[in-house]
Amino acid sequence: MTNNLLNVFCRISGRVQGVGFRVWIKNKAEEYALTGWTKNCEDGTVECEFSGEKEVIYSFLEECKKGPILSSVKNIHKEERPFNKINNFSIYY
Repeated sequence: MTNNLLNVFCRISGRVQGVGFRVWIKNKAEEYALTGWTKNCEDGTVECEFSGEKEVIYSFLEECKKGPILSSVKNIHKEERPFNKINNFSIYY
């Protein structure tokens, strides 16, 4: 089953800063039993990396298109990466 495990790096654009997006991402990722990290970028986007089962990550990313109530996601650029186990989910400030 390890061939089903991977990491996905994402850059999310739209109204994703100042609306609780990183905390929402962390809470939702934990609901999906995903690990990884998220952070705001200087260009107004949010970067994330998720570690887990491919199908779970892509289901989670579908939910990310909606985001928290005050957000407006315009695009999620995804890049699959080799599996690298991450032990928890972190928000970087």
